[in-house]
Order: sequence, then C-alpha cells, then structure tokens
Amino acid sequence: MRKFLFLLLCLGLLGGCNGDNGGSDGSDGSDGSDGSDASDGSDGGGDQGWPEPACLTPGAGPYTLQFTDVTAELGLDAAGLNITGSGVTVGDINGDHWPDLALTDGSTAQEDPANPAGHYRLLQNNGGAGFSDLTWTSGLFITRGGLQGRASSYIIFADMDNDGDQDAFSAVIQDYDNAADLTDRTSVLLNDGNGVFTHHTEQLFTSGEYDPIISVAFLDYDRDGFLDVYVGHHYGRYGYLSSSIQDSLFKGIGSGGFIDQTEWIGLKTLPFNTTTAAEGTNHKPNWGVTACDVDGDGWTDLMSANYGRQFNMFYRNNAGVFEDLSLSSGFASDDNEDFSDNQFYLCYCQAHPGEPTCAGAGAPRIVCTGAENYWNPGTDDLPWRLGGNSVTTVCGDVDNDGDMDLLATELAHWHIGQSSDQTEFLINDGFPQNPFVRPGNQQTGLVRAHIASWNEADFQGVLVDFDNDGKLDVMVASSSYPGTYSLLWQQNADGTFTEVGETAGTRIHRSSGLGVIDYDRDGDYDLLVGTSLMRWAADDTPPRPADDYAYLLRNDTGSAANKLMFHLKGGGRLHANRDAVGARITATAGGVTYMREIQAGYGHRGQQHDPLMIIGIGDNCVAEEVKIRWPNSAGSEVTYENVPANYVMIIEEDQPPKFQTLEEYTGR
Repeated sequence: MRKFLFLLLCLGLLGGCNGDNGGSDGSDGSDGSDGSDASDGSDGGGDQGWPEPACLTPGAGPYTLQFTDVTAELGLDAAGLNITGSGVTVGDINGDHWPDLALTDGSTAQEDPANPAGHYRLLQNNGGAGFSDLTWTSGLFITRGGLQGRASSYIIFADMDNDGDQDAFSAVIQDYDNAADLTDRTSVLLNDGNGVFTHHTEQLFTSGEYDPIISVAFLDYDRDGFLDVYVGHHYGRYGYLSSSIQDSLFKGIGSGGFIDQTEWIGLKTLPFNTTTAAEGTNHKPNWGVTACDVDGDGWTDLMSANYGRQFNMFYRNNAGVFEDLSLSSGFASDDNEDFSDNQFYLCYCQAHPGEPTCAGAGAPRIVCTGAENYWNPGTDDLPWRLGGNSVTTVCGDVDNDGDMDLLATELAHWHIGQSSDQTEFLINDGFPQNPFVRPGNQQTGLVRAHIASWNEADFQGVLVDFDNDGKLDVMVASSSYPGTYSLLWQQNADGTFTEVGETAGTRIHRSSGLGVIDYDRDGDYDLLVGTSLMRWAADDTPPRPADDYAYLLRNDTGSAANKLMFHLKGGGRLHANRDAVGARITATAGGVTYMREIQAGYGHRGQQHDPLMIIGIGDNCVAEEVKIRWPNSAGSEVTYENVPANYVMIIEEDQPPKFQTLEEYTGR
C-alpha cells in the first residue's frame, strides 16, 4: 500500500512529489511513533527521483589543510568594520541560509552608540561577499527602557518561542564585584523573523543572590517540543567556593519563557562544605555547560565543566529525570592525584620541613617568597582539589564507532604539576556500562610545544571535519598567557592527530573564541576566531595588538571533497522542537558510519556554530544510508538509502526530503 501511495504522489495524482521523495513521510502511520525505524529505505534512493550524484574525486584523505585570512578582503579589519571580540557566535538571524555573526568581549558595561567601545557587534552576511553592521538597528542591544547600548556578555541563538526563527539569549554576567553597578540583566529577545529583536518578559536565570551566568546550552530534555536551557554559574564572589551557585535547568514553555525545574529532575546540588565537596555534590564554580546524548538512548545528557580543580559533573538523562554519574563515569577528573611536583606544595614543605606530609618532598623550582602557605594540607591534597580547571566539554564521535566521545579543554599551569588535568579526549567505550577512557595525549597525538614556564589556557574547543575526509579534527582557542595561541590538530588516517595550525594558517595568538562557519557556502567549514588582551607583557612576541581583533579564516581545502549537508526542521506531528536541537544524523558511506548531533550553545561563554550540518565523506559521493533520529516524543527515526553527496538535504519532520544545490539553498 505504501509503494502504491508513493507512486500516486510521483504521478501527480495526490499532489506530486517534486523530486523530493525519500523515506516515509508518516502518512501511512509508519512514522516510528513506537521509536522504531520510520522507513526501511524501500521508497527512497537515488533511482526514485532524487538528483544524480555530483561526484568529486579528491582521492583518499586526509587532505592538506589550508586556510586564508579574509578579514581584510571582506571589510572586517580595522580599516573596515573593525570587528573585535574575545567571544564569537554564529546564527542565521533572518532565515536566508547565510550564517551571521555576533561578537562580544564579555563586558557587562553599556555602550554609547555615538562612541562605542566595541563590547559587542551583530553582523549580517551579505551572500558571502561581506557583512553589514546591524548592531544598532537589530534591537538586540536596546535596554528595557528603550535606549540603545544594552550590555551583553555573550549571545546564543535558539527558537525559544517555536515560531521558526532564531531568538536571542543575551547573557549578562552578574557577580558580587559588579552587582552594584550593573544596569542590565540576562534577557530573552524574540525575533520577528527578519532579524529584529524585542525583549520578552523579564525573568531570572539563577537560584542565588547573583547571576554569574558563564555558559548556556539549549536542549529539549523531556522531548516535549519546546527548547529548555541549562545554565552554568561561576563564583558568586570570585575565589570563594562558598559563594558558588547551583547550575540550573529551566524548562521552556514555548513562548520564550522558562520555569526552573532543577530541584525536581535530579540536578539539585548543595552548598559547599568539605563533606559535599568530597562527595562531589556541592555547588561549583562552573566554566562551561554542554548538552548532548552521550549514551545514545535518545535523551540528552548534561555536563558541567568546573573551575577551581573541583569535580566536573555528568548527569545522565533517564527519560526526563537525571542521574549523577560524575564519579563513576570518570568524567569528574582524571585519576592522577600525584601532587609531588606542585610548586606550592614544595614551597610549603620548604617552610615546614617537619610536617609529616612533606616526607620526601623535593626542592621547589620557583621563588617561594610569599607562597609558603598557598598549600593547605588536609584540603589541597584531597581528590576534590586535584582535578582540573576545566573549561569546555565538546561532543563528537572522534573514532567513528557510532557513539559520542568528549574533548575536555582545560586551563593548566606547569607549576601546579601533573595532578592538574590537561586538555584531552575522553573516549566512549560502552558508556554507561563502562567509564570513559582517557588514552592520554601522547597516544592520541594531542601534544604541543611548551615554553619553559608554560601555561595552557584552552578556553574553547571544536570537533569539526575541516577537510571533509570523514574524520573529526580538533581546534582549541588558547589565550591569556604569553606563548598561547590557537591549535589545530588534524586527524590522521590511523586515528591519531598532528598539530598543523602554523602550516594551515590558523595559528592566532591569544585566541579565545571559536566560531565554525561556512560563510561563503561552498560546503566546508571556515573559522571565526576571537582574541583576548589579557596579561600581555611589554616584551611579548608578537607584541600586544591595538585591540582584541577577530579574524575570519577561509577554508581552502574541504570544498574539494564530497560532503553530505543537512538542514533539519522540527515541528511535525510528533512535535520535535523547531530547531531540531538534539536530532542525531547517522550516515554510512564507503562502509564507514559517521554520526553528528545538532546542538545550540555549549562551553565557555557561549560557543555556537553554523546551523548547516556538513558531514564529509571524502572520496565517496553516495551515502548507502542516512538515518535521522528526531528529538520528538517518540524518538522516531527515518532512514533513507542511496543519498547523493554535495546537495543540501532539507528534511522537515514528517515530510519527504528536498534536495537543493548550495546555489539553490542560498538563492544565488
């Protein structure tokens, strides 16, 4: 019966198929409402009216990565729009399929439009040829009183009122030090569909006295079709663990408003004391939250990366209720608790040689004047103080085995020693039955050159296939200390990684923000990199720049390889959220299976990337199978066979897919 209906559609007897037939559209009831496959692919494939493959022949990857700095070419340098900012986010604010840019420097100060300090910018993409400045015409930076110049520390875009366009979550970081002078608070601003924003009803996104909202991630934790938001809070008062504020999950009600559900769904933490700290149940100074489905069960899990060498938090989602697996999963910290090379410990022992804890301690390598009591025996030697200054957790299937692995970025200093965690992979090897595996950077290749007194300050990170060979590459933004710069590790054919940033043209000193963006819509991911002016010294090399400039780097490699491109739209009969956040795409090409998941915001100060999903498949030009798992009430799946590469596959929930060339997709 299904094939007969499909034939009638293609003959035009029931409205025509317009060349966009594929997997089941749900019209016969086989929409996967029981969680099963919606289609076996029998009514799809390249011989059913889909376009012919447009094959490229790059040969076997990986391919030599090369990026070109096009900041000046696009009029974004100091002589043009003069884009600056330590944080960058990407979204499509007017729905034209060209990705737009938001840049911020983390400030909580208001701007004077007549003499702006460059605390934030909103730029609209003009068809890949340049950008227009919408900062003062978008409404995004208008105060609730109607004045231009509203503060904004960072921005994440998401369809919070479920009307099909990208609204803005504009965060303002409030803490003890700035609360008295702060005039603006975190706000939801709704989009009219054309990129003009207005304030939604004011509400708070904290359970504490202050709102140090350092990170946000959107998800649909209960799969009701409305986006929810998980927010991470830093110290209420910097350096005081007792001031830490609980991370919170706010349930979306579909209008742009939210209700705090933290306490009722298993995410409640407790005020800091030594007991709760040892148990890992205390409020912690968060630096980055992340939401993705790590165990592959169709329910989005939550992660909090925490500062202060505190345990990180992992919450497994069990059908809308969360279970704390932080310690048992191995996510809380690595297992190296050897503090014998911590210079503060050694200084303490030099000043207190008779202390039992100092037996066998070596000589410190730093001048200890003033540091004799920076180490606190009975506290600093306990597991909950021997983790990392964790910043951002990145989700991605690094080894192409069909499950979600993690990249943890960290802030580490040589003088703290080996017990402090460093940026590394956490490989999924059957989670949650098995804890994450930390193979170590020597084994994976995530190594880097160090100066004598090194600091690693990896604030943001991405897992992206830049050369479209089918293997995820790694980039981190490292900043705030002399000798720090962005690092790009390309994945080799054997699954190890090699740092290629200098030769690839992506090495940016004091990089702090990363935005992945196909700005020219040629089918590969380019890079937007923000920088920081923190801790520059007079004798630094290179010398301190005049401002925290941002750079747009064009990818000159990935467009030559074959790729699958996806634009998913929720809002069908089973009510996936309109942005399809949480949808999982699994594609098999050349016998290898690639998995990606749609996210909306993660990590330190709001990372967000191009909404167009690009999956490189290298020298293959047809995917034997593509499976979409929707984040709807049933977790339904749809399967398509023989999907041609190098087209944008537009898939609306419950509808047959449509194929467009990049030129058609962007209206060129």
